[in-house]
Amino acid sequence: MPIVTLVLYVTACLLCGLIGRHTAFGFLGHFIVAMLITPVGDFLIQLVGRPSREARRRLKDLNLD
Repeated sequence: MPIVTLVLYVTACLLCGLIGRHTAFGFLGHFIVAMLITPVGDFLIQLVGRPSREARRRLKDLNLD
């Protein structure tokens, strides 16, 4: 049973990394934060996190009316 729990935890951390790949931390940053804190804690960090420089540039280009 512990191996299943470990696999689920690492899978949740990978999911956090994938969701956070377009933020300032990027995939690796969010993956490491999720491993150190918890995936739930990382989701909270992503809620208040800043989009990446590229994502901010794309949003700025879209808002040029």
